[in-house]
Amino acid sequence: MSWIDFSEFQVIPSIRRLGDLEIALNSEAQVILLTEAHIANLQELVRLVHAQDKKALVNLELLGGFGKDQVGMKLLKNYYHVDGVMSTDSGKLGMAKQCGLVTFQRFFLHDSRSFETAQKIIDCSRVDGAELLPAVMAIDCYQALMAVAKIPLLAGGFIRDREMIKKIRARGFKGLTVSDKALW
Repeated sequence: MSWIDFSEFQVIPSIRRLGDLEIALNSEAQVILLTEAHIANLQELVRLVHAQDKKALVNLELLGGFGKDQVGMKLLKNYYHVDGVMSTDSGKLGMAKQCGLVTFQRFFLHDSRSFETAQKIIDCSRVDGAELLPAVMAIDCYQALMAVAKIPLLAGGFIRDREMIKKIRARGFKGLTVSDKALW
């Protein structure tokens, strides 16, 4: 995953409102997560991101009108020119990886079972990184997950202020995803 420099902490804007894309494009972010994309606007959104020398990620679960199979992953890479994907689905991420896309697996840490599952998957994962949600739980679980992680860990979800960003960074995360444009 050479195109994200995790030697520096990364704040990845998550675009929930297309009107906020301009702010993200003008930010220092290297990567932009297009969470409100669909097949009719994805190509143009990726073009705008690339024009600013940034990389474009999409969330497979939120990508509207799209078939999430091997052909779909090839389209994301070769037609839409997406740089990487995020998903909770290991199978879809495996297909995306085979097509040359950078992959991030998302884990929702809502109970001890979900934490144990995340630990097992991260331990043997072939994805390029993992996003742990919500951020407050990610902070609490970081040490135990880093004991098995060989990939960069990101935090996301319910990041509401710069104090939370400081906590995430201090804990050791390589970056975060955040939709609040005031935090980009």
